[in-house]
Amino acid sequence: MFDLIHKHKMLVRAMLALIVLPFAFWGIDSYQRGASTPQDLAEVAGQTITLQEFAQAQRDQQERLRSLLGRNFDAALLDSPEQRAELLDGLIQQRLLALKAVKSKLVVTDEQLREMIAGLPAFQENGRFSKARYDQLLRAQGLNDVAFEARLRQDVELQQLNGALADASLVAKTQVGRMLAIQGQQREISEVVLSDEQFAGEVKLAPDAAKTYYDGHQAEFQLPEQVRAEYVLLSADALAALETVGEAELHTWYDSNMRAKFEERAAAKKKAEDLLAQLRAAPDKFADLAKQHSQDPGSKDNGGDLGFFARGAIVKPFDEAAFKLKQGQMSGIVDTDFGFHIIKLTGIKPAKDGEPEQRQASHILINAPAAAKDFQAMRADIEKELKKQRLGKKFAEAAETFTNLAYEQPDSLQPIAEKFKLKIQQSAWLTRKADAAAGVLNNQKLLDALFAPDSLKSKHNTEVVDGGPDTLLVARAIEHKPAAVRPLDEVRAEIAKRLIKQESMALAAKRGAAKYAELQQGKDAGLTWGPAKAIWRDGKPAVHPDALKAIFRADTGKLPVYLGVELRDRGYGLYRISRVIDAPPADEASEKSMREQLARQTAQQDYTAYLAGLRAAARIEINKANLEKKGG
Repeated sequence: MFDLIHKHKMLVRAMLALIVLPFAFWGIDSYQRGASTPQDLAEVAGQTITLQEFAQAQRDQQERLRSLLGRNFDAALLDSPEQRAELLDGLIQQRLLALKAVKSKLVVTDEQLREMIAGLPAFQENGRFSKARYDQLLRAQGLNDVAFEARLRQDVELQQLNGALADASLVAKTQVGRMLAIQGQQREISEVVLSDEQFAGEVKLAPDAAKTYYDGHQAEFQLPEQVRAEYVLLSADALAALETVGEAELHTWYDSNMRAKFEERAAAKKKAEDLLAQLRAAPDKFADLAKQHSQDPGSKDNGGDLGFFARGAIVKPFDEAAFKLKQGQMSGIVDTDFGFHIIKLTGIKPAKDGEPEQRQASHILINAPAAAKDFQAMRADIEKELKKQRLGKKFAEAAETFTNLAYEQPDSLQPIAEKFKLKIQQSAWLTRKADAAAGVLNNQKLLDALFAPDSLKSKHNTEVVDGGPDTLLVARAIEHKPAAVRPLDEVRAEIAKRLIKQESMALAAKRGAAKYAELQQGKDAGLTWGPAKAIWRDGKPAVHPDALKAIFRADTGKLPVYLGVELRDRGYGLYRISRVIDAPPADEASEKSMREQLARQTAQQDYTAYLAGLRAAARIEINKANLEKKGG
């Protein structure tokens, strides 16, 4: 089994993602539905996308972003008309591809599906597939085996379709050569930069210049409406802090769920240590002992040989240990999710022609349950788990009480704080627009409630809003500042600095353009050029981005070539291109890398065109009224 996972690592990662991340299931049953109903969102080639499917996809999208952004996440940002349309477009695209895969007979057999599922470590105990663990993990995601297996089958079929499209993307050798020649070309330049700072001393502002600008640009100095609030946060963690779990209950849970695994793991480690002692006494018996004792069915009959592999191809602890060994050297005990390994390095292939270094190793695996520890090491986790189990129903009850108190006693958060032993917290100044700096209050729905006229006038509690998984939030305004324009005296120096910058830039551009005109006429222009330097298309060594574009667009048929370029926020640049340095002949590794890069670009273009063809050929109807309904 270890060998199977090793050989299909990328596929296994994709499968594990289905377990770890939430997802919307809209698979095989979708093909059985008939015409659309008023509750459907879209019809794609006769198959429907329901409001329920869309809502689930939206929730999954929110959870993925919430896990990435934490408190900076704002669910309201994903419920805009543009985001809803984009999400639906993705679902339509998936449906079109799934239908095409079925029509193209890109099927995954039951046997292949069983092998994939059985090979996932997430579903294994003691190195073998566990139906009980499989069912447990699916239930935790709100799935059953039929739904999961249908989605898994569908995703693999779509991978086959995408792979077929990618394999069909061909790149001509001449195209690779042209791109390498363009990418590898350098141009030798000298430059003179007339910076705006050189002309700042020549700028004389009129006495009323700042006021004139201020009067004509009031919007630039507008301070937004602001509010300060107090709030309370109810979370599962806060409720858990109120729970107590007795010592006897902790021991009972450990004895029922972990003790046998811990003892089994300890016995497995003892067996691995005994084998290691034997090997250190007789290293030449590695293959024989692997055949007798290793529990990796994919390698034991070969004396534990795993063949050659590159760095990162095998689970991390094994990988790190193997790449630290010298040829012929044997490791100590290496602990992975599969169990305990003893590794012997049997070969090394140095890096060559762009290919990474590879290593050949044999191993002896003694299977062991993962993450089994003694009671004291697991005590805190057990307590947390038991509290979590209790809180499932209690949080729903607490949420109802929390919401009722916020509504029934709108003038204060104190009753809520006292009931749930929560701290009333105060915010900094907030604006109507969501901002990460607002922390837990970075929630557009809450901000809209705080800035509502009734909230500002009466200082009543807002409605209770969702603050994340198992988290509720309520707030009330305590101080308000209307929108206002900053006084002239406060911004006078800022305006003067801005005006001097503008005038200095204009002077630099005017003088620079005059110098450039002289160069075009074949004159010296009185310039002291900087040292010549060869630059690449990526701007190294450093060249202003505006100048870089002009330099590599310039016609270099007749040298030298002179350029004059206005440089944003800097001034005016004058450039002399004195030489074009062609790219050296490309080596095999560079050609391979460029071919792969162009192939990816071509594949993406082909994929986009293929999808456009599918859309054009399919009848797609969208219920716009349903799409506009907030919250799915």
